[in-house]
Amino acid sequence: MANDDEKPSSLLTMRSALIFLCALVSGIGASVLTALAGHSSYEATLVGVGAAAGATKFFHWMIR
Repeated sequence: MANDDEKPSSLLTMRSALIFLCALVSGIGASVLTALAGHSSYEATLVGVGAAAGATKFFHWMIR
């Protein structure tokens, strides 16, 4: 049994949470813009996932 004095550790660091939040916003933005351009929802989803993956790498490099 753990001591009550021990502070529970967080699942993600603040930096990781910020990177994933920025990537999520980027992916949603790309998906919405693709859908507004008249493409199908499947294409918009694929573009959003790709943008989020690229944004994760970009923000990992940018936020140090």
